[in-house]
Amino acid sequence: MIGIDPKYFLDEMSSDEVVALYKAKDENNKEEWEKVRTICYYNYIAMQGNRVIKKPSDLFQFSWEKRTAKGDKLTEEAAKVKASKMHKKHGK
Repeated sequence: MIGIDPKYFLDEMSSDEVVALYKAKDENNKEEWEKVRTICYYNYIAMQGNRVIKKPSDLFQFSWEKRTAKGDKLTEEAAKVKASKMHKKHGK
């Protein structure tokens, strides 16, 4: 539910307004999920103590968050090799 009259939505809203509306709705959903994760984190800490999980994002990460694993980073040389292979494969 987005709380807008269907007639207004279908007949009067511009495409820019629709995009802005859905971006705002998406941002609101993100905030709600962040709240849920924080509540889960504090419940975990209350029940288990601070053994393994040090921050709420250790419980689970969302698709909109950047994942920064140490093994995911390419060195400059590895990036050049990968780019070279892609260039040879695709011919561009």
